[in-house]
Amino acid sequence: MSAVPSRARWGLVLLVGLGVLSLVAGRLFPEQLASACPLGVDPMRPDRTVCELAFGGLWVSLAVGLCAGGLGTLIGLLVAAVARLLGGAWEQTILRGVDAVFALPDVLVVMVLQLAGQSLADAGHSGGLGPFGLMVASLALVGWAGPARIFRNRLATLEGQEFVAAARALGGGGTHILRVHLWPALRPFALAVFLSRLPTAILTESTVSFFGIARMEPMSLGRYLGTSYAALIYEGGSRVVLPAWALLVLLVLGASLASQALSASPRKVT
Repeated sequence: MSAVPSRARWGLVLLVGLGVLSLVAGRLFPEQLASACPLGVDPMRPDRTVCELAFGGLWVSLAVGLCAGGLGTLIGLLVAAVARLLGGAWEQTILRGVDAVFALPDVLVVMVLQLAGQSLADAGHSGGLGPFGLMVASLALVGWAGPARIFRNRLATLEGQEFVAAARALGGGGTHILRVHLWPALRPFALAVFLSRLPTAILTESTVSFFGIARMEPMSLGRYLGTSYAALIYEGGSRVVLPAWALLVLLVLGASLASQALSASPRKVT
């Protein structure tokens, strides 16, 4: 733990703390939270307190970010590994495809995928994907290209190290070198890449849900803010929306601090 930069530790502590808080307050003891909430009820939903909605939304937003970030990172890692194993013209072709996906506007594409998925669901062809699964799949489909490019460059750098040359000289094949020698050196870096996807996924989901495109149920922080902004105007109720905004900012800040610090931290390759 001492090798982890202090900024990354603060970010990870913040992320874990918010995760525990959302689990305890939003999932395990929602009745106690509802009865003890000092912020009162949401005027748009008189049957729910502000605390219930904010911490319940925090749990959903964090779950979406973790699932979509993890899936996007895994797809990116697999694409990068396949590109390096194939090499030559195949690698260049894959990279051009990665560049094409990377150039797509994330929010717009996720909106289109959400609308298309909801139309299929209304027609009874959802394939078992609910709103949560549809959102995770949409975010992963637009979010793997960045990690794929990052992992490919990292693998190319690692393959220039002496220990990889020695493994090749001893007869190690591409798959063996990737699994035995490159993956252990790549693993800490993969955590930083995953954490870098987390705030992007959370903000994209929040933006799409804020504008009412996604049907996230139970509500994420973005959907809660999108359906409660009227309270800020008509009720003078900053108490209704500020807690959700604060939780969203802290969530993104924790992931950003951790990913930036881990990415910038020099690591010795052995």
